[in-house]
Amino acid sequence: MRVLRSLALLLVFAAAPLTAEAASRVFVIHGIPGVDVDVYANPAGGTIPATPTIPGFRPKQIVDVTVGAGMFDIRIFAQGANPQTATPVIAVLGATIPDNIELSILAHLDLHGNPTATVYQNDNTPVQSGWARVSVRHAADAPAVQLTANGLPKLALTNPYFGDLEVPATTIPLQLQVPFTGAPITPTASLSFASGTRYFVYAIGSVSAMTFDFIIQAVR
Repeated sequence: MRVLRSLALLLVFAAAPLTAEAASRVFVIHGIPGVDVDVYANPAGGTIPATPTIPGFRPKQIVDVTVGAGMFDIRIFAQGANPQTATPVIAVLGATIPDNIELSILAHLDLHGNPTATVYQNDNTPVQSGWARVSVRHAADAPAVQLTANGLPKLALTNPYFGDLEVPATTIPLQLQVPFTGAPITPTASLSFASGTRYFVYAIGSVSAMTFDFIIQAVR
């Protein structure tokens, strides 16, 4: 299990130029409820673009990009703000983009309800036929959770950590519980998993603010 925590990498890959050499695949994911933003990115030291790189980036939206290595400046503004006059909510200058890996970059809430970002390095090795890989990622303002499958405990996680499972390609009842107690946090939900597919399941939002939710992404 590997988690890289760095606000400096938040959304930066979405702006990188496409290259054929040692390209990386990056999923940029918005996991903060109720906040729309405009994202501007440019080569380090360059001029802020006139139009957003990612305009109106919405909660639960996923942007899938392929990028090459480089250094970039990234500025995140409230949606509709003038980037020439407004102060960015987040400004990261000279962020370095790695190459030849697969990452998921998630904007989310930390354990105390504060906005943050986590960069996950994904296992993108092939999934054997008849099976699926499920990566469960705790990215919510919520206590520790335990994932059960078919009623059996599989993973116990705290924000922002994750765990990967290989599961049969079938329909499996899943539930989040309070660890080691069996007390339910969510109702049981049956999810169908396709053969040879990778799934990323993000717990997002806030339990106390009643915005607790999930993002489920399937990648072949």
